[in-house]
This record gives sequence, C-alpha cells and structure tokens, in this order.
Amino acid sequence: MSMRPQLGLTHSTELCEPSFAQLGVFHAVMVTGSVSRAAKLLGMTQSGASRMLRQLETDIGLRLFERAHQRLIPTPHARQLQDSVERLHGAYGMVQRLIGSLVDPDRGKVTVAAIPTQATSFMPLAIKRLRERYPGITVTMEILANQPVVDRVQAGQADFGLVHDLTPSADTQNEDLGTQHVICVAPRGHRYASLPHVTAHDLAAETFLSYGPQTNFGCLIENAFSEEGVRMPVSVEVTSSSALLSLISAGVGVGLVEPAAVMPFALDQFVIKPFRPTVPIRSRIVRSRMRPLTLHAELLLEEYRAVVGAQQPGYFTA
Repeated sequence: MSMRPQLGLTHSTELCEPSFAQLGVFHAVMVTGSVSRAAKLLGMTQSGASRMLRQLETDIGLRLFERAHQRLIPTPHARQLQDSVERLHGAYGMVQRLIGSLVDPDRGKVTVAAIPTQATSFMPLAIKRLRERYPGITVTMEILANQPVVDRVQAGQADFGLVHDLTPSADTQNEDLGTQHVICVAPRGHRYASLPHVTAHDLAAETFLSYGPQTNFGCLIENAFSEEGVRMPVSVEVTSSSALLSLISAGVGVGLVEPAAVMPFALDQFVIKPFRPTVPIRSRIVRSRMRPLTLHAELLLEEYRAVVGAQQPGYFTA
C-alpha cells in the first residue's frame, strides 16, 4: 500500500481548475486561521466551508493544510498559493468598484494608501475638491510607510499609492511628481536663523530628531551624514514628519524634513533653512500595471495632480 505524500495528494483522478468560491474559502481560512471563523466571515456553514476546502485540495492535487488537534496548519504550498490568491481577491475588489463606478459615476469609493507627508499635505485639498464636485464619492485613506503602501497597491487593496523614491517593479507603474530637497527645521529664535544654510556639521551639536535608519528617509539622511564624515546624532526617532515638526515646535530639537511636510503648519513657528549637502527626494504616484483605475480613482488623481502642480514652484525643483 503506497503512502500519501506529505505535501501532495494522490493524482489518481483528473485534476480540476479551482473555483473562485473555493479560493475564497481558502483565502478566508488563511486570513482568519480557522474554518469556523472563515465560515462566519463568508456567511456560510462550517461544514460547507470544510467540504469546499477539501474539494479544493482534491481538485488541485495538493495538500494545503495539515490537520492536527482540530487545528489547520498551512503547508508550504498553501503559503505560496496565498500570495497569488490575495492578489486575485484584491483584483476582484477592484472589478466590483469599477462596475459600481460605471453604474453610477456620481457615487462610489476610492481607497488611497499614502505615506504620512503626502496624506497630510496635498491629499486633503484634493479630497475636498473631489467631494465638492462629486459628494457621493467616499474616500478611504490609509497612512502607511513606503513599502506597505506599495504592497497595498500590488494586492489590489488600494486604488493607488503615494510614496517617495521607489524602485520601479514589473507590477507597478510610477508617476514622478517632482523633486524636493530636504530642508532643516528648527524652533523659532534658533541660532540657525543667521545661517544661509545648515550642514551636517552644524547638526552634530544639536538635539537631532529624525526617522530611524531602517526607513527610506532615515537612510537618505544617514548617507548624507556619512558622506560628510559625521555620525548621525539621532536623539529622538519618529515615524512621521508631522510628529517630528510637532516636537520641533515644542522646542525639543531640530530635524530634517521634505518641504511639503511643513505645509499644514504655521511657518512663523520655525526657522527653516536649506540643508547641505543637497538631499533630493522624489514624490511619486504608484499604481498597478495589471488593474485599471476606476473612474472615481482617476478623478481623485486628477485633483491631486492639480493641487501638487499649484504648489510645485514653492516646494519642488525640477
């Protein structure tokens, strides 16, 4: 009697293509961790979900879960499959949103993933303008770090993303909006007011606030310091430019930010100076190459580009 392979099923019957419903159950189990929770999420019975999961394994000829002590443990095959299934469900969500926009162009939903600076500087006015033209459109904005923004777009969980300095990939289409150059921000009345610009050496003696070196922005700053032979003197690490500027306003220390970050703040509370050596930052829109934008997402991007374009002379250099 032959033994069943650990990760595969016997191929005595002809394999079948999995149905979307079967993949939906698989995806829900992977997300929730159990058949019972997956069934509840999908609005079906637990026995129905279990039956569909077993049928999926039979149809594709792969063991997706090891069953031990009433628990399902994903196999390596399941973990590999999950990445593609997650993208499939993201794409299905985009199709649903696209159909909705075609049925009723004045109503719908747009989901945006953005880094903190873009979410708090240009996007608020863009959303305001969109809602004035189309009050039936709902906007969801997720504020995330650079790579999670890209991940949301690739998975179809966001219509588009707003990021900084992104390496192009086969899955995404990137649109450059312009180049900013990092500025130094200090509290009002700071000694930097008398300087034409601030250097890495000027910052060495200050309480320096910055992103951590594990972030894209933090790496840029750390490299600028290294090129000048100065050790990066981070006294307080932050995860957003708005938090950094609030700390500076309170007199905690000084920091480096992109110019757009200061837009929501009253400028008279700061001393703002160019930073040398120059550190360029490119702002970008990232979207999927595989999924078309909905009409509503295109409308929001149209407003966003207009807002950025109006600010470009003051905040960007080509």
